[in-house]
Amino acid sequence: MPANLTPDFLKAREWFQTAETNEEKLAALERMLTTIPKHKGTDHMCADIKRRIAKLREIQTHKKRGKGGGVERIDREGAGQAILGGPPNSGKSSLLAALTNARPEIADYPYSTVVPVPGMMAFEDVPIQLVDLPPLSAKYTEPWVYNLVRSCDLVLLVLDGSEPAGLARAAEDALSLLEARYVRLANDGLEVEDPRVKTLPARIVVTKADLASPDEAIDELFSLLPVLPVSAKTGVGLDALRREVFLALRIIRVYTKLPGKPPDLAQPYTFPEGSTVLDAVRTVHREFVEKLKYVRLWGSGKFDGQKVPANHVLYDRDIIEIHLA
Repeated sequence: MPANLTPDFLKAREWFQTAETNEEKLAALERMLTTIPKHKGTDHMCADIKRRIAKLREIQTHKKRGKGGGVERIDREGAGQAILGGPPNSGKSSLLAALTNARPEIADYPYSTVVPVPGMMAFEDVPIQLVDLPPLSAKYTEPWVYNLVRSCDLVLLVLDGSEPAGLARAAEDALSLLEARYVRLANDGLEVEDPRVKTLPARIVVTKADLASPDEAIDELFSLLPVLPVSAKTGVGLDALRREVFLALRIIRVYTKLPGKPPDLAQPYTFPEGSTVLDAVRTVHREFVEKLKYVRLWGSGKFDGQKVPANHVLYDRDIIEIHLA
């Protein structure tokens, strides 16, 4: 059934799309709700508008209570936190829904994400938190969005692959917005001399790969950051993206075992690359450090239960057996 949207509703929607503050967005949404024709063809749109109004009112309530914008902070979970950032309508929410159990609002118009939406992605036996952020835009992006970017472990810069001619420009615009707020995206995330600048590891994710963006448009992006073409619709590239996120976080999995028992391979401990046996023992139980007698190690390609020193560097999928005095 056609929606038959009125001129007043279309004007209110345009107001919402160009609004620069949450107060303006809320007022525009309320206007949209009062001017939208009420019939079966608009039921879904009405429900979508009501959800957005509820979320914006929740933001205002948190601010009035002096909680520092509780919905503007995301409790970290899993082995690492990667944020999905990018321009409006880049496909971030669809990507989050395809990779996690989260159910973000997905719409075919810009600025549909107004609060951060977290979800847990699994790479093999490792849970990794993904967070869909409101879009990065020169028109207006609230300061807390950039604060969330600064505090994450990895940035996934999401771009719309259905418009290949504008990919490089969209990437450069997003990078410029972040640079202006002292956030620099790089392949490795090494620190720079300016103490104000936060350098973060990042990857470019080009969505809608099923629409076959030209290779030359993709290749142009590689001069900026590593690129991964994906499709939330067909699943193309999603497994490669999961693996790349794990590798980019530079974490390792370590399993434990009891003497005479098989290793516990259900839930690994995760550590930054370069962590040592002592780091692992401390994480398993802080008091074990004082009582530690020795550790046996399986893994790293050459160990099969040998004793290793406390400063031995661990590698992904190592298995340790802790012996206490």
